[in-house]
Amino acid sequence: MKTILVPTDLSPLADSALEVAADLARTYGAEILLVHYIPFSIAVASTAEGSLTLGSYLDEQDANAVSDLQRIIANPAYQGVAITPISCRDAGGLYAAMTERQCDLIVLTTHGTSGWDEWLFGSNAEHIVRFAHCPVLVLKKAVVPFAPKNAIAAIDVDTTLKHHWPTYPFSAGGNKLSQFVYVSTPSDNCVPEGVHAWMHELAEENNIGTYNLHIKHARSAEDGILSCAHERQADLIVLFTHGHTGLRHLLQGSVAEDVLNHAPVPVLIMHINR
Repeated sequence: MKTILVPTDLSPLADSALEVAADLARTYGAEILLVHYIPFSIAVASTAEGSLTLGSYLDEQDANAVSDLQRIIANPAYQGVAITPISCRDAGGLYAAMTERQCDLIVLTTHGTSGWDEWLFGSNAEHIVRFAHCPVLVLKKAVVPFAPKNAIAAIDVDTTLKHHWPTYPFSAGGNKLSQFVYVSTPSDNCVPEGVHAWMHELAEENNIGTYNLHIKHARSAEDGILSCAHERQADLIVLFTHGHTGLRHLLQGSVAEDVLNHAPVPVLIMHINR
């Protein structure tokens, strides 16, 4: 892990993500990109005079953002950590600003969403997860030191996952994923024996040593994952996603996004390597 990206809206909640990122940076010798997006850069002026006014306004916003970012990284708590402040107006918008920069991990915090807001709008975390090309660690609060010892990974019998297993980023001290959960829902046709055989093949193909596979019966994958994590006192939930977007995402939804909105512990979203 060489580069960690932390998106910030300059709020105290976003500072929690930076605390965790700084801890990880010290552990892995990584640098941090602290990225703030200026949301009003999408405005378009209709006259030359308006263009100058808008440009001055955005320059002022940019200067204020840079000042705020410098104030944040001057905190003695981050001494010795290489943090690069970035204030941007990327034409691609907020999510392009967060996801198109080269990094090995994105760390962010979210309140999560529920009810109609979740169905209609989701959260910024959901959108970043959908478009990111690297693992995304989603937090509800700062957890420092961040060194999960009891992570649990949710799996399904997706052939792509078996053959394109992503690399677990928190391997300091030889820590590896060793707990897995498969959720059997009422519409699931897989038998336990088949799931165990599939997991054995995944472990063999990807050099996973000793492991425990828990098969959880629940009405939905989300409920089963959250219930198993609670029962096992997991300190991190690991999920895998293809990062579906557009109509396919709207129709199928995403278990990963449902879990990250409601999990009380950190959630690591990992994109399946293709």
